[in-house]
Amino acid sequence: MTVPTQAKASGLAYSVMIMLFYALMFLVIIVLGVAGISLDFKGKEPDWYLYLNYLLPQISIFLAIAIYFAWLKRPVKQAIKEQKCHPKYFLLAILLQIGLLSLGMLNDAFLRFLERFGYQGTIPQLPNLNGFGLVATIFCIAVLPAVFEEIFFRGVLLKGLRSFGTVGGIFLCGALFALYHQNPAQTIYQFVCGIAFAFLAVRSGSVLPTIVSHFLNNTIVIVLTRFGIQDIPSVAYVPYVIITSLCLIGSLAYLFFFDLPLAEAKADEDKDDRKRAHVIRRQKEETKAERVRFFVCALAGIVVFAVNWLTAL
Repeated sequence: MTVPTQAKASGLAYSVMIMLFYALMFLVIIVLGVAGISLDFKGKEPDWYLYLNYLLPQISIFLAIAIYFAWLKRPVKQAIKEQKCHPKYFLLAILLQIGLLSLGMLNDAFLRFLERFGYQGTIPQLPNLNGFGLVATIFCIAVLPAVFEEIFFRGVLLKGLRSFGTVGGIFLCGALFALYHQNPAQTIYQFVCGIAFAFLAVRSGSVLPTIVSHFLNNTIVIVLTRFGIQDIPSVAYVPYVIITSLCLIGSLAYLFFFDLPLAEAKADEDKDDRKRAHVIRRQKEETKAERVRFFVCALAGIVVFAVNWLTAL
């Protein structure tokens, strides 16, 4: 069997992931039907059903990752890290996530924009958060997505987007990440998070710091919900905005302007490329082909996610 290119494999993984989700969903419906369990709950869904809704996407991502690496015949660790990750990136991951909390205002503005066209957002239901329920919910909604989604989006998908360049790949990764969630109300926030996580993964050469950021992001939401905290007290609002904004600007500024080792490596790479003009021409041709391969292979997933996003409006 011919080993596919990185772009082709990553694009197909994006499409296969959503197909696996629907296959699992139909399988569950059949099993529940055979067991005589009705899905007409006439009110709040039971906890087991909510857990199932959160687990199915993660199972489909896990299977897509497994198929991807079996097809490429590569170890999974290649998606987790390409180099030894410096401890500073974990600190940056924490600061970055604190900073991303400042995007709440931007996301609220986008939500109000959608509401002008009749959009009525719904708040996702969470299982019971008392006692063991809190631990189980954090595991299903924070731990598993942080691990599987980061390995998939920043470890698998981002590598397939390298033909678009560093900046283009980061932005496309953020867009595909936001589209995957199919939630119009959270699109802006998830898009910026996707960009920030991809940027951090590129700089660190590892998805381990982004797993930390992703985990903190989801856990904060769950914990705040558990204790009934929905709004920042007015007396703390200004300090909250200042601190979170400084964390976001500071962490991104450091990664962009002061994370010199990667910048120096890129400069050396550019210098070597200039010595091989004929190689560069071939690389440009292959780059165009890789871009086409990615979009052709990812098209099914993009279309399904886009239709679901529009339907949610």
